[in-house]
Amino acid sequence: MHTAGKVLLIIGGLLTVIGIGITVMGAASAGLDPSSENVGEGKSFTLTIPDDDIYGVYTSAAVSCDEIGDSISIEITKSDSTTNQFTKSCEYNEEDDYLDDDYQRVGSIDWFMAVEAGDTVTINSDVTVYIVGDLEALGDAVGGALFAGLGIVISVCGGLILLIGIILALTLKSKEPVVMMQQGGQMMGGQMMQQPMQQMQQPVQQMQQPVQQMPQQTTQQGYEFEQK
Repeated sequence: MHTAGKVLLIIGGLLTVIGIGITVMGAASAGLDPSSENVGEGKSFTLTIPDDDIYGVYTSAAVSCDEIGDSISIEITKSDSTTNQFTKSCEYNEEDDYLDDDYQRVGSIDWFMAVEAGDTVTINSDVTVYIVGDLEALGDAVGGALFAGLGIVISVCGGLILLIGIILALTLKSKEPVVMMQQGGQMMGGQMMQQPMQQMQQPVQQMQQPVQQMPQQTTQQGYEFEQK
């Protein structure tokens, strides 16, 4: 497998996994679960308002919101007053909102010139209610949605890089090192340059051999003297 393909496969896989994890965490924080994200819950309890916020009153989705105020009583009073500070507003969750399907928002604690941060209220209800800071919950939901969107973008980028890595891994091949072998199976290293020189010297030696092999001839001429 080509080195570039391996690197892209690793990077793409890591980004995809990280993006999926971020998306899951962001989606989990984008949804509101009143049973775990509340400042107080129960049928009868006392609550000190922690911050300046709009505090919604939530119940189970199985409760009929229309019957609240008639057959179902929810009363929220300040410590120095007997006035009911609960305002009914049936807002059953829709498919496109951030509220968990098992719960519904049935109203809120009066906040305009009524209940402020630091005030103590007493809740008495025929059904279990959950008091949730709506602005804080909405901010968490928006942040979670943005976080999930970032995770999706990272996942898509990781998937594209992973796809490119797969293509490179299937199309590119690593270059194999060229190894020359001498007779007898030995690898040629520094002798690779010497062999051509030796091959060039052999014809010269072959041309010199006939000259060296020529026999030396000595010509002796005899002289005869005629006697008179």
